[in-house]
Amino acid sequence: MHGWTGRPRHPASERGVQQFPRPLVECTGEVNPFPVSLEAYVNVRAFWYRVHSWPRRCRWPLKGGILLVAVLVTLYPKIWLLPVWVGRLRHLDQVVDANHPQLAELEEQFLAQVEGEPELPALRGPIEELVNRRVPYAYDWKTWGVVDYLPTTAEVFALGREDCDGRAVVAASLLRRLGYEAWLVTDLMHTWVMVRDPAAPEQPAVELMSPGKGEKTLTGGAERTRLKLSWATARNLARASAFGIAVFPPERELVILAAVIVTAMQPRSSRRRRIGGCAALVLSLVLLRWAGAVHEQEIASWCLWWTGIGAAVGGWLLLVVKAANGRSPSPAPR
Repeated sequence: MHGWTGRPRHPASERGVQQFPRPLVECTGEVNPFPVSLEAYVNVRAFWYRVHSWPRRCRWPLKGGILLVAVLVTLYPKIWLLPVWVGRLRHLDQVVDANHPQLAELEEQFLAQVEGEPELPALRGPIEELVNRRVPYAYDWKTWGVVDYLPTTAEVFALGREDCDGRAVVAASLLRRLGYEAWLVTDLMHTWVMVRDPAAPEQPAVELMSPGKGEKTLTGGAERTRLKLSWATARNLARASAFGIAVFPPERELVILAAVIVTAMQPRSSRRRRIGGCAALVLSLVLLRWAGAVHEQEIASWCLWWTGIGAAVGGWLLLVVKAANGRSPSPAPR
């Protein structure tokens, strides 16, 4: 007898201690083809567990910073264009240039189509036709590689394609060249042009370039952009967000979704909560894209929008809050 106590010895894995696999060379005599990848994964996972042991005032700024960087890199990989875009939104009038030389060709074509001095409403057809033919439509991420950008007249002609704001810039520039007062307006979803005849100031301004349906949130002015804040502004922002999500490249949106999941996931939560949270966030993305795709159907779009927002909030809470009993279904690596 060798002093056996009658208690069987359980392996470490059965005692709740997580065991990592031994190097492949010890088991098979072969060299592990991914030694760096495995070591990096273990280190990152261990670090993520340590982060969640920090106080909230320390870990939430770190998570927020990681998420912010992921969103910025995805939406604005050319980060230097972001301050340019913001500055131009504050001064919409500075992108309009009536003296650009390539406007001369459009001016000649316009004068060849109309006779005399047409009334303002009669400008809509010829101006829109000329500008739309000269500037093919293309989303900003295809032209500039970013989610949104406001170009100058010279930039539009240099690249030869733009979305609604680039077309509006060219139209406003052409109208000023023809002697009219023209300025940009936007409801955050669409940008178009307001035009007035200085010879008849008593007449109301006319809207060109497919006026938007929302209230004008930003209006260009000689000094700076005028901002109008109201309940309609929140409505415009929701409509613009839904439409942007619907037409934005889905692979970029999946990058942002992955960043949200990684930063929100509580490593000590149950597997069921993780799967449920991820599923709810994926469902929210599908619903939000759907809401933007049917934005012309206002009631259906709003129902899908708020359902998607609810799914996003629910999924995020499932990930960020650990199990109520406080136990750790997924043991921390040692």
